Amino acid sequence: MKEIRVTLFDDSADLREGLFHLINMTEGFTLAGLFSDCTNVIENVNETMPDVVLMDIDMPGMSGIEGVRLIKNNFPDINILMLTVFEDDDKIFEALRAGASGYLLKKTYPAKYWMLYKKCSVAALQ
Repeated sequence: MKEIRVTLFDDSADLREGLFHLINMTEGFTLAGLFSDCTNVIENVNETMPDVVLMDIDMPGMSGIEGVRLIKNNFPDINILMLTVFEDDDKIFEALRAGASGYLLKKTYPAKYWMLYKKCSVAALQ
């Protein structure tokens, strides 16, 4: 079975480190790329060619929502899950309208992360 390639964009070093270990220790998943912002989002995605992107909604410089728009305009088949600290309905709705497949609160338990990743990944592999 093909491993699911995940690329992460998040400005929190602690979250990046935690998800790095979680993704790489989970069978069937591999971390394709890890980035602290969306400055070079098109180049980053082109280099890593993920099946799923995890995108922080709020980052300095370019927002994750704008990153989603750029990714979907250039790579329409990539599934994107938004990561957010707060349940901000307006930002979540804007991210979904931009092309995100769903969202997760950063306080979500890891088991729920994998359930949603797998759903997005199955869609990405079809």
